[in-house]
Amino acid sequence: MAYRITLERDGCFNCGACMDLCPVHALDMSRPTRPGIEAGTGSPGITPWMMEYPVQVGTCVGCGICIRECPVQVLSLSVDATWAVAPEANLAAAPEPPATGWIPLSGLTREVLRDDRVSPWSGLRPWATADRAESWQVWRTWGERPATPLRAPCQEACPAGTDAGRYIGLLATGRYDEAFAVAAEVNPFASACGYICTAPCETVCRRGVLDEPIAIRTLKRAAAELGELPPIEPPSVRRKERVAVVGGGPAGMSAAYFLARLGYGITVFEAQPVPGGMMAVGIPEYRLPKAILRAEIDRILALGVELRLGVAMGRDFSLLDLEREGFAAVFVATGASKSRRLDVPGEELTGVQPATVFLRDVNLGPVPQLAGPAVVIGGGSTAMDAARSAWRSGASSVTVLYRRGRSEMPAQPEEIEAAEAEGIVIREAVAVAELHGRDGRLTRVVCREQRPAGVGPDGRPLYEPVPGSEFEFEASTLLVAIGEEPDPSILPEGSGIEISSWAGIVAHPRTLQTGRIGVFAGGDVVTGPRSVIEAVANGRRAAASIHGFIAGAADPESEVFAAVRRRTPAEPRLVLRLATSSRARLAPHGRDGEPFAATPGFDEATARAEAERCLRCDAVYSLSHVELVPPVRAAATQVGPAATQVGPAAAHPSPPPGPSGGFA
Repeated sequence: MAYRITLERDGCFNCGACMDLCPVHALDMSRPTRPGIEAGTGSPGITPWMMEYPVQVGTCVGCGICIRECPVQVLSLSVDATWAVAPEANLAAAPEPPATGWIPLSGLTREVLRDDRVSPWSGLRPWATADRAESWQVWRTWGERPATPLRAPCQEACPAGTDAGRYIGLLATGRYDEAFAVAAEVNPFASACGYICTAPCETVCRRGVLDEPIAIRTLKRAAAELGELPPIEPPSVRRKERVAVVGGGPAGMSAAYFLARLGYGITVFEAQPVPGGMMAVGIPEYRLPKAILRAEIDRILALGVELRLGVAMGRDFSLLDLEREGFAAVFVATGASKSRRLDVPGEELTGVQPATVFLRDVNLGPVPQLAGPAVVIGGGSTAMDAARSAWRSGASSVTVLYRRGRSEMPAQPEEIEAAEAEGIVIREAVAVAELHGRDGRLTRVVCREQRPAGVGPDGRPLYEPVPGSEFEFEASTLLVAIGEEPDPSILPEGSGIEISSWAGIVAHPRTLQTGRIGVFAGGDVVTGPRSVIEAVANGRRAAASIHGFIAGAADPESEVFAAVRRRTPAEPRLVLRLATSSRARLAPHGRDGEPFAATPGFDEATARAEAERCLRCDAVYSLSHVELVPPVRAAATQVGPAATQVGPAAAHPSPPPGPSGGFA
């Protein structure tokens, strides 16, 4: 299986840009086999410098640069399972060229063999591939370096902008400390995300087009387990201004981290008895060990961040109190922990409670002791966590009811698979109609089957009850996990901060400023329930906006990045492995062993092998020096002036010194 580049000839005007820009020399320009109309009367016919069409003559790594940069958009990329694979080289082999129809440019000129990959125009003009702002922009100026260089799909998909390709590449070569540092440079909860991130990066992974996506999330966990972070350097400037952060969840603590790195004094106010927000009180130990989360919070507090626990805004203090205490700005990140109600008869029965309350009791202890069958209503991550925690807490059986179909369940597929592997029954297209009890306690759940009934205004499928389809479940416990929303009671009337129709705080989508001067808001209290990585990104954006508000910085986000970015020495060589390979997976938890223990991560050998599957789009997009083992014979090849000879068995030789700079 390999990548194939195809061409719509009718639109091509033979500019050769794709050949010039391919970082791995996979494209050549064909030469005409007979004179064209441009030859004219009395011309010698075919001339060595004529170019006809781009032709794939080498192994394509699927980066898509040629497609993005084609000025007339006539190239496309596909996966072809019929192409041969050379096992000894572990690379997909390009097909043999046809006997007639074109002549390789390399047979007529040395232009294709030039080693300068700094720019298509040599030293005359800088260049780097970049996204077009609009779909209709098929040509752009190459005279200046683009303001937004193209990033690898995984980094583009990550809300926090984590440079996944760079830390995976470092992990593959055994540079574990550096890999962990890169993963953590824009995410103070990198270790936690290695366990619980929703991994949008894996959805767009280019490797997934070839066979299966890289296990990016678990490799982040491996980097944290195999590596060690260096001490945080003190900020270059100590500022007199202080900032209050209301809410100690991922958004609030991330904002505190980045602001502290910029030199501000930070105080975090948290209503719960522990910091971490829903990471600490909503996610069970078997999914996120508390020691991992606590270590990352301690690292933030070590920057001098003050933490006040058990204090809630609206109950123990107000915005006016914070202003009187002298804080120059306030960031409100109180999350969305208020559970929505079912609104069905019998909801007041003992044994019916929000899943978030149950999970809080599980996490803070002692663990509730359940008996008899349990039912969980909902299809998201909270529902899966509640269901899996319910059987760990003693429920004789656990059934999850979801009112839409399996494909509409918000929980990640691996969460659903893990729940089913533990014996939890999941029934979709089922809605609760009413609850029955005896002596005030829940005993039965009455349900109705649902069927598709079109599509709603939000694009999601609608379902309606099926007449006469009622049935019952016996249940001693019912956990409601149909969504959470913010609690608007934290803000009194007249605060100057607008509350949306669904109880969230209204803030500017870019700056996160509210209607009250100096008060910013972000995370779930603004967006509604989202992922941890999105909350981290919100926290960093808030830190940049607050820095701009206080210090008047012209480009505050750049200053935030400058404070946390880590440079890594250059990688002098890359080996891209395109032979079909299976994705490494963690073993399912099962019912054996310690129920609240986390599943072990990758061992060192598995982590490095999985990291080696990465196609390193981050390096290819920057036109760094990329080396390919020849697809058929074991001889070495050379691409670029600083290329290193590579053999098929040379997975980790000691490379010679590489070019200055690197992929960082």
